[in-house]
Amino acid sequence: MSETQRVEATTIETAISPLSKAEAWLAQATERVAALAEQYKVPDEIPDERAYKDAKASRASARKDAKELDDERKRMTREMDDALKKFRTDVKGVLEPLTDIDLAYKAALDDYEERWGEQRRQDLQDAYDEYAPDLVPLVPLDRIVARYGSERGKGWLNRSTNVEAAKAGLRGAIDSIALGERTVEGAVDPEDAEGAKADYFASLDMGAAIQAAQARAEQRERVRRLEEERRRREEEQRRIEREAAERRERERQERLERERLERERAAQAPVQGPMPYQPEATPEPQPMPYEPQATPYEPPRILEQPPAPSPLIAHVAETMGQPEAGTVPPFVMCAYGSRADADAFKVWCEQRGIKATIKPTGGSVYRIVRK
Repeated sequence: MSETQRVEATTIETAISPLSKAEAWLAQATERVAALAEQYKVPDEIPDERAYKDAKASRASARKDAKELDDERKRMTREMDDALKKFRTDVKGVLEPLTDIDLAYKAALDDYEERWGEQRRQDLQDAYDEYAPDLVPLVPLDRIVARYGSERGKGWLNRSTNVEAAKAGLRGAIDSIALGERTVEGAVDPEDAEGAKADYFASLDMGAAIQAAQARAEQRERVRRLEEERRRREEEQRRIEREAAERRERERQERLERERLERERAAQAPVQGPMPYQPEATPEPQPMPYEPQATPYEPPRILEQPPAPSPLIAHVAETMGQPEAGTVPPFVMCAYGSRADADAFKVWCEQRGIKATIKPTGGSVYRIVRK
């Protein structure tokens, strides 16, 4: 490295000072303003139109004088700004050799510090590989340094920290990580231990790793309860469907058995022909007693008598089992019943030579029509 030479700074004074010129102009402007101000007498009150016009003209003259001085001030300011700008540029050129020297020193120092830092990292990495080789693939050195060795003023990568002290701090941090691993493993469920340790090695934050494992366990429990509830509902639905199918099968068997028994009874019943139809005399309707009169007065009314029973229905009921001599009466009969009733009625009609047409209603309603 070249020897450093010490030199003394010398103040350089310029021959022409813009500031001095500005100060001279300021002194002259002060005297001019004082002389001009003596020429104006501002009235306390304007009594008439003539005084109004005089005051207005005096104000315009004062404003003109002020503008002339302000224009000179602006010109002087521009000259000072130009001089300052030129001065800054000249100073930058003058200082450039020293600035280049400063940058060269900085580059050399930065290069040395970078090489020093790489060497310190390598020393710490060698100590890490030797002290805890199994932990090296799980937790990089930079993560340990960021978590434990970046304290201001005492960091492991600071030039003021001895390399042995840095290695001792690294070994202490590795011991803390091992203790944290055991703590995390014992604080969570066994099935979450591996995931919790992976989270801990990724962040070196023991609390966050335990909280994440507990959150996973709670989520797993919620999923388990949901699955159990779903299976319970499915089993209940299958039970309901199975019982419904069994009930329908029992009802079908019972219906078949009833139909069989009805067919057997119909086949074994004695054949009886119907008696000739003799309509009975319909009794004359008799008036009912009067109802008691209500208040206010209402004319008395006769209660309606219920309709008399149909003689045809009574006749059919009496003669259904008796064979009828001669031809079949020209009537169409509509009846509603089960399939067993229809089969028994068909057998009864065949025994009496009656042509019977039996068909399912399908929910329709048929009317009895005489041919």
